[in-house]
Amino acid sequence: MFFDQRDRHEQMARLDPRDTNMDGTVSPQEAAAYVQEYLQNASPQERQQLLQEYFQQLPPDQRQQMGDAMVQSPYSPVQQVRYDDPNDLADAYTRTAQAPTQDGRSPLEAAFAPGGALGNPMVKAGLVGLAAMIGSKLMRR
Repeated sequence: MFFDQRDRHEQMARLDPRDTNMDGTVSPQEAAAYVQEYLQNASPQERQQLLQEYFQQLPPDQRQQMGDAMVQSPYSPVQQVRYDDPNDLADAYTRTAQAPTQDGRSPLEAAFAPGGALGNPMVKAGLVGLAAMIGSKLMRR
């Protein structure tokens, strides 16, 4: 069960979200898989609260990039998102993460893969930061 994976949560909690050079500790694709697994297993209230906190701390340009990428992704069911609304972003992110896997990857993994819609290093660092935020939250339980 996802919530019982203490070693994995500790690894994610130790991540430095400012590590934009992706030194091999955790790739954006691994972070995307971790985030997707969390979003599928967390309660709707916990998921919404965590994602709202995450999006509120992101600069507007990163919020816009994430929102645009979800809308543009052929794997995402999201057709429209208001990047200035953390609630709307959280909902869109959850719907994208819970969309069916295609080509062996989740929509989040595809978006963060090399050449994906969210290939920007700062946005990738933000995803790794979200994984760290989730890991820290789960470790505090």
